[in-house]
Amino acid sequence: TILPDIKNFQNLTSLVIQTDYGSIDQHLPSGFGQLISLLNLKLSNIKNLEDLPDEIKYLIQLQSLTLENIPSFNKIPDESIGKLTKLNTLNLIDLPNLSNLPSTMINFQLLRQLEITKTNITNIQLDTLTSLNSLKITSNLMLQTVQIRNLPLLQSLAISPNKKLISLDIENLPSITTTAIADNTQLQNVSFINLPSITTISIIDSTQLQNVSFINVPSIKNLDLSRCQLTIFPESILTLKSLVTLVMTSNQLSTIPLTLSSDLPNLQVLNLANNKLQGNIFQPTLVYIRELYLRNNSLTCMDGIGKHKSLQRLDLDSNQISSIPLEIMKLSSTLKQITMNNNLLNHIPYQMTNMGSLESFSVGRNNFTSGEREYLIKLFSSSPVKLYFSN
Repeated sequence: TILPDIKNFQNLTSLVIQTDYGSIDQHLPSGFGQLISLLNLKLSNIKNLEDLPDEIKYLIQLQSLTLENIPSFNKIPDESIGKLTKLNTLNLIDLPNLSNLPSTMINFQLLRQLEITKTNITNIQLDTLTSLNSLKITSNLMLQTVQIRNLPLLQSLAISPNKKLISLDIENLPSITTTAIADNTQLQNVSFINLPSITTISIIDSTQLQNVSFINVPSIKNLDLSRCQLTIFPESILTLKSLVTLVMTSNQLSTIPLTLSSDLPNLQVLNLANNKLQGNIFQPTLVYIRELYLRNNSLTCMDGIGKHKSLQRLDLDSNQISSIPLEIMKLSSTLKQITMNNNLLNHIPYQMTNMGSLESFSVGRNNFTSGEREYLIKLFSSSPVKLYFSN
């Protein structure tokens, strides 16, 4: 085995131990610190190893460190690891007994990639890592709080699924453009502060979410808050003046803000499918919305639809709407597609055959009599509008 003679490999630049077959005890062998030329170190599948030795401080050329699937590992020496100022990659993966990050990580100013996966860490605070480009925090079963601040070059951020994560604060990340935060089922509070370049934020499957805060997020265009069980529309969304697409499917919303259209003048796509909206959704008037998805709610009325002058696509499947107001004709020049499957319709205004822009109209599973259905098929057969009765 190489391990007893490891001190004789002072010119070694890469050391990868995929498994030790039980040859390594709780600690790495003496002489480990003499690998002064080492650039890459990967230790994985080592059953008994509990820590890194203090001698790691002598590996000052080290650029990449990966610790993976080491079930007994529980300690990274703070002061010693802080000497590795040339690190650009650090992976801490499947270390179920590691409960703390090194307090000296501030020294890793060349670190570009950091992954923290399947550890026992409860709190992560990352601040002022000036070169960090990629950050992945996944499947940490005891993790409760995350604070990510002042990372000027961070572009990739993934946080999921950390089942006990409660609070997430993201602040001063000038380079990040997208982030995905998924399946953190206990997450309650999220804040985004000073993210000038971010255009897309996704927070999904966070079923305990209560508060989402946006402060100085001027460039965001796409926001997805699906499957979060929200009962109240987060007011901070109304500050996102550049927002184009808002997806909030599978929540518990029963109302939307009266100022939605005026506060979000660039909003074009609104998806509120699978919520608890009742009555007439078309108040307030959504003047700028082009695509509106409202399937699987409890809507009963379309009054006011004629005021939604930009509307091109409308999905009202699986509601309780029994009639279509004639004012829908006011949308003749814009509306291209309507789906109203699985409602309570028993009649369609014949004037809709003359809607100039309408291309397709789907009305399957409604309350039409066979005679009414035959009449509508004949009526629309001579119209450019394609009428669909199947699903």
